[in-house]
Amino acid sequence: MSAMEKKEPLTQVYSVPPSPTGLPQWNPDRTTSPPSIKEKIATALCIALNTFATVAMVFLSKKIFSDPQMHDAQVLFTIWHFACTAAVLWLASRAPFRAFKPVRLPVRKILPICVLFTAYVILGNMSLSYNTIGFYQLAKVMTTPVVVLITFVMFKTPISMSKALAILCICLGVSLTNSSSAQSNPLGAIIAVGAVVITGFYQILIGKKIEDLEVTAQQLLLNQAPLSAFLLIFFVPVLDTVPDFRTIPTNIYWSLLGSGVMACLLNLSQFLIISRTSALTFNVVGNLKTILILSGGWYLEGKLPTQTEAAGVLLALGGGWLYSHLKRK
Repeated sequence: MSAMEKKEPLTQVYSVPPSPTGLPQWNPDRTTSPPSIKEKIATALCIALNTFATVAMVFLSKKIFSDPQMHDAQVLFTIWHFACTAAVLWLASRAPFRAFKPVRLPVRKILPICVLFTAYVILGNMSLSYNTIGFYQLAKVMTTPVVVLITFVMFKTPISMSKALAILCICLGVSLTNSSSAQSNPLGAIIAVGAVVITGFYQILIGKKIEDLEVTAQQLLLNQAPLSAFLLIFFVPVLDTVPDFRTIPTNIYWSLLGSGVMACLLNLSQFLIISRTSALTFNVVGNLKTILILSGGWYLEGKLPTQTEAAGVLLALGGGWLYSHLKRK
């Protein structure tokens, strides 16, 4: 028995079958023994928490970016979110809470995922700057098939025809709800493609690092958050206009405080969902959240969706139901 086999992991996230070459074979869309009722409930709660935090973050961000100075400080905004995440996790790991046992990971082990996160944030902000919101949302939808393609090419992980059909329905449904406002240009399209590819690699690497480093989602995020925030600092002079904080209204500061709490819940639930399921499942949930946010926006604005948008909502929800049904089998 090798030294690796003797080592007792901190948390057994899922089993990894050996490949024919004898090397560990990672399965991003793992299919282990059926989870217990308790695990299903915990996963459902993580998804519900992620959905709540996402919706709250959208409306808080809309409020914050209504201030012209904060609109031009989006990298600083992200740094604030990761600083809040790191602070909350650090407190949660200490007495009297002791929600999890903190571990210190070597910088070289987590640097790749931090670099991918930095690139993901920068390209995402550039995509939003060079494209319309509709095209930006359409590009984000393509993260799901990109994750499927990456896992197939790099890890030889197939996907059943039924799941592929469900994912296609979700992507097509979300696309129909955004197609009317989707406009771009060659440079914007290139940036959007780069953002989607980097996002796919980032999400997949979250699950792989949790397994390779034998840590929990909380332990990995506690190490990643401060390093990612530090790396983003170097891009502030290039991409941001530092605001005059003395002139920012008090209500914007309260919104920033609320967004910091939501960011912690959002980041942690993302890591938990990926560690419990897969990057692919997380993307399916993300697409369904887009439908939820759009529907909520229509309701608040007193607007009725067009026939195309209504068909897109039904198609996305049907695909989501089919995918969740297939995952339970």
